[in-house]
Amino acid sequence: MRKYRYLLVMLYASAAMAQPPTDKIDKLMQQFHQYDQFDGVILVAESGKVLYRRAYGIADREWSINNTVDTKFEIASITKTFTALMIMQLYEAGKIDLDEKMIRYLNDYPSETGAKITVRQLLMHRSGLQVDIADFPPSGNNFPDIAAKINEEFLSLKEQVDLIARRPLLFEPGTRFSYSSDGYSVLGRIIEVVTAMSYEHALDSLMIKPLGLKNTGYKNHYAIIGKRATGYKEKYDGYEKGRQFGIAPSGGMYSTVDDLFTWEQALYTDKLISQKSKDIIFRKTSGITNYGWKVNENFFGTTAADSVKVVKCTGALPGFNALVVRFPRDHKTIIILENVRRITYRHDEIAQSVANILYNKQTTSPKKSLARAMLSASQESGTDGAMKLFRAFKDNSAAYYLSEAEMNSIGYYLLYTLGNINAAIEFFKVNTVQFPQSSNVYDSLGEAYMVLGDKENAMINYTKSLELNPNNTNAVEMIRKLKE
Repeated sequence: MRKYRYLLVMLYASAAMAQPPTDKIDKLMQQFHQYDQFDGVILVAESGKVLYRRAYGIADREWSINNTVDTKFEIASITKTFTALMIMQLYEAGKIDLDEKMIRYLNDYPSETGAKITVRQLLMHRSGLQVDIADFPPSGNNFPDIAAKINEEFLSLKEQVDLIARRPLLFEPGTRFSYSSDGYSVLGRIIEVVTAMSYEHALDSLMIKPLGLKNTGYKNHYAIIGKRATGYKEKYDGYEKGRQFGIAPSGGMYSTVDDLFTWEQALYTDKLISQKSKDIIFRKTSGITNYGWKVNENFFGTTAADSVKVVKCTGALPGFNALVVRFPRDHKTIIILENVRRITYRHDEIAQSVANILYNKQTTSPKKSLARAMLSASQESGTDGAMKLFRAFKDNSAAYYLSEAEMNSIGYYLLYTLGNINAAIEFFKVNTVQFPQSSNVYDSLGEAYMVLGDKENAMINYTKSLELNPNNTNAVEMIRKLKE
């Protein structure tokens, strides 16, 4: 009898140790939220069944309305995957030839560029079109006005493409990869011409209605859309509303985690496109992203025998982040939507941690940001308090992580926003201690000394930065000024 009691105790102990993956994911996500590293909704599924779905944080900070699992989020560049799928649907219907020049479909597009670029090159970011119409740099001509128009006036798609057509190519089409949102605006316009419908109506006809998506659409800034989250930008002193952008086929949709899951599951079937088209979309290429997707043949970085293929799509706007991760072989899915554009992007880290749980791999618990904790300590007890926390971190890093980018960003916040030059210098110095092989940290410290008027230390740090990176043109220019 005693033997059976012992066996029962062991069984109960084993059951307690074998924590369900959903409990592990929940604990993980609560920590990310507790550390101000996630506000949004996450869905995790396996073999077509939802394992975990939960909302965190606030959808509207002015009214203190929380996110719910059916909150609608802007999905930014994940829109590109919908645009690419519609192009493939029209390709399968014989209405579009992927290797045909775009001018065949847009006959009013300037021939000097439109006659060079194929539909496939647009899909694969090899067209030579600009990176993004919103990011075109000033150059003494009317191109900055173009960026202002598309962002502030919310132009129609035809008007957007007419403006895109006025811009020079970055390189000869097909010669290299360069991510281009403009290219997907052009693809959207091709869809309009070929279907004789607006992009919004084509999206509704080809994608939304066939899949029965009830909470997905092409966003309209002026429309009343129930349960739509407000997008926010994280700052070191709180939050502010994210800037609105004109809508486009490169990043103009909103959705929910459940609708995206329905859409993602349809990719396992022929409901949207055939397997032949999916093989084109999901094949590994030299480009970072193609047809809206990023493909990695070895997600966990292990041996080839233990490799796991992953395909994912991402999206980011001033107030939103979105991520869909698919493991096709094992039918595992992670969908993350957030209405805060954080100073440090965390979705890949979150997805990696969740995937580790799904695949029974070692998972590291989230840590607090040392840079942010030091900023709080600095505001409460001065720079000495911040440096005391840093020294404690050097002895024990279990509770905190240190990011070079975050520390650098806070240094600039102290330098220019708060005007606390001496504190900024101390924060920049921390980066030189922790990341002594980074050219950028010495460049930033040199800049702080320049603001202080300490030319000697500015010269020392710019020189060190240039030694580590001979291509640092800013350091070259600053050294020249200091010598003069």
